[in-house]
Amino acid sequence: MSYNVIIGRNERDLKIYGDLATTQIGKQYIQMGNLTSLGNQILLDALRPHVILIAGKRGSGKSYTMGVIAEGLASLPTEVSQNITSLIIDTMGIYWTMKNPNYKEANILKEWGEEPKGFSNVKVFVPKGSFDAIKDQNPNMVDAAFSLTITDLSANDWSDMFGFSINDEYGVLINKVIEELKESGQRYDFKDIIEETDRQIASDTIKEACKQRFETAKGWGIFEKIGTPIESILTPGYINILDISLYAHSLGEFNLRALVIGLLSQKILELRTFERRSEELQEINSTIMLREESSKKQIPIVWLFIDEVHEFLPANSRTAATPALSRLIKGGRQPGIGLVIATQQPGKLDTDIITQSDLIISQHVTAKLDIDALNTVMQIYMSSDIKKYLMDLPKLPGACIILDDNSERIYPVQIKPRFTWHGGETPRSIPPPKK
Repeated sequence: MSYNVIIGRNERDLKIYGDLATTQIGKQYIQMGNLTSLGNQILLDALRPHVILIAGKRGSGKSYTMGVIAEGLASLPTEVSQNITSLIIDTMGIYWTMKNPNYKEANILKEWGEEPKGFSNVKVFVPKGSFDAIKDQNPNMVDAAFSLTITDLSANDWSDMFGFSINDEYGVLINKVIEELKESGQRYDFKDIIEETDRQIASDTIKEACKQRFETAKGWGIFEKIGTPIESILTPGYINILDISLYAHSLGEFNLRALVIGLLSQKILELRTFERRSEELQEINSTIMLREESSKKQIPIVWLFIDEVHEFLPANSRTAATPALSRLIKGGRQPGIGLVIATQQPGKLDTDIITQSDLIISQHVTAKLDIDALNTVMQIYMSSDIKKYLMDLPKLPGACIILDDNSERIYPVQIKPRFTWHGGETPRSIPPPKK
């Protein structure tokens, strides 16, 4: 007899809510002698935010699994979905396809009792500088432009992005310029920055180098005097996709995508921390006054999705995203921020990141460094090495083991097929033969 397994849900919530506010992400593999079959439904708790780490080598289905989770959250009943939003930071340009039905896996979906469908509650944002070109290419690929407010960047942010040290001559000049502009209390733009650079005392060579960097940054089309309000990319019940795949600019040790992720993470944390105080005050007043608590949140619980997270949270160095992302992973759940992060190299992640994950989804991992990294966290619950658990899985895309730190159990699982078209598949030189 099969039953539902709810991962991520603690015993207290299980008694109160049962399987309310859950979404199916797969089925459990059941071993009966030499026969392996699919049995219990695996449901993901969506009542509270989680930190979910998805690990697997290239092509094992990490991006696909992230899409399954995002689809599930966006498919929840209105009373739940109105309090949740998903924000996918798309570093590869593959998630805009979620508007389209998954016809290529129609037969697999049928086996699961499902049909292909596109999602209308998907909004795709791209940096403002790229919006018109992409819109002209295909109007269905993008919905809105996105930009960051220049005044949100510190002198450190600019120096890091340009590959300077805050202590070298270039960094010192940038620091003086930004400090002067911030002290004015006014919003400023690139024109103001360049004019202030000219007013500072420094050699012409240093000034020209800094001005050239700022002119280059202006051309990226992602920084503006008044940027996009963060609330506009956190639409409740939606899959909000911020496509920054075109911005793979690396300058020295830092890159633009890391800066965008860091700034967004910090803004979302500030927003939800403020909102959580209001929610708790409302809960207190509702209890004291014996009145019903409002069921709709002003700012929804945020689930943030980031692929290839080892690029932004490396083990032995830092990026512009490291401080803010680390704060989210270690303390984001309390104010209402969940994280779904994926990596093909868990061995290159800071160990703290792995230990803070309350759910770990491990698809096929083969490198010793990566297996050792996962073993250090999972060994408490395992009767044998993680390698054996992975070897016992069927050699199928989406086959994985899930460690649930809440129940301290490990489940062999097959991730369910996507409703929507998956854009992350490796291209072929010729189309498949017709049957």
